[in-house]
Amino acid sequence: MLKNITEKIDKNFILRFIKFGIVGTSGIAINTSVLWFFKGVLGVPLAIAPIFAIGMAVFFNFILNNHWTWSKNNHKHSFLHRLWRYYLSASLGALINYAFLLGLTHFFDVYYLIANLAGIFLGMISNFMLGEFWVFKSVED
Repeated sequence: MLKNITEKIDKNFILRFIKFGIVGTSGIAINTSVLWFFKGVLGVPLAIAPIFAIGMAVFFNFILNNHWTWSKNNHKHSFLHRLWRYYLSASLGALINYAFLLGLTHFFDVYYLIANLAGIFLGMISNFMLGEFWVFKSVED
């Protein structure tokens, strides 16, 4: 599997990673806007409002990644199948982010915002790799 990964790292792979990062950054804006709307405007409790914000951001990121980041792939799976896989991979990325945030702050006394950035980066790597080799897998792979 490692050989398969190293064979795949080329200019297009790096370009997809950059696009993935841009999409993720735009997802932060969607997440923040939806959270503000549900909590700040509609008065939805903070325990509930992020569910909508995260769900919308993940969906928005999926649409952009599907139509931009991996647009050149001859997709092996249907749109809904890719969407389902994307939500699963995003959940794993969130779990990695959460675990590293708590682990670095609790065990290594790393400042929580720095630990969060480390968690986000590791979650991003996980999400990208799952996107590349599982969610948006092309027929040729």
